[in-house]
Amino acid sequence: MENLKYNYYDILEVSHHCPQHEVTGAYERAKATYSGENPAIYTIFTEEEARELLKLVEEAYLVLGNKTLRSLYDEKLSQAGIKLGDLSYESLKLQSQITLPEKPKPSTKIEYRLDEKFEDDIKNQDDWNGDFIKKVREYKKIPLERMSEITKISAYYINAIEKNDGGSLPAPVFVRGYVGQVAKVLGLDEKKVCDSYMKGFKATLGK
Repeated sequence: MENLKYNYYDILEVSHHCPQHEVTGAYERAKATYSGENPAIYTIFTEEEARELLKLVEEAYLVLGNKTLRSLYDEKLSQAGIKLGDLSYESLKLQSQITLPEKPKPSTKIEYRLDEKFEDDIKNQDDWNGDFIKKVREYKKIPLERMSEITKISAYYINAIEKNDGGSLPAPVFVRGYVGQVAKVLGLDEKKVCDSYMKGFKATLGK
């Protein structure tokens, strides 16, 4: 292990045994930290250094965010004398002899029994908090895991959105994107839902 200067877990600042949703959350935080949209980063690193760090963050997530590659990476990481080149994304992908074809997008068609009264409630709703978003999801018969599958958002985050649990969610820019995707699947006005939800979300963060 003396040939290793760092590993992908160190880069994302997560433990080797953390669940996948923590890897995703750590990636999103690191990406926001080292992004050019964060001017504070340039008080610590040069622009070139920040780009290199962001490149490492992206590669770390390509490996740790994929269950097959992460398993192979963990196996290789435990071997004596392993070198960095053997643990790169391209090397691991080649060693695993896998192809990563795009999965067909799951159908977003929603089938449910229409409730005129609740439809009016939805139309007239101005306070889009997590509780009401959950009510709409359940009314439209979309299980949490199904919503996660369609939107590609971790069920952990969707659950946190519905519980208004700001402490379990990433940076606001990511949350707004998540809420917008959920609203789109539910057939709602994305901007209206996002603007309303984010107002309450930021208030919970003291912003």
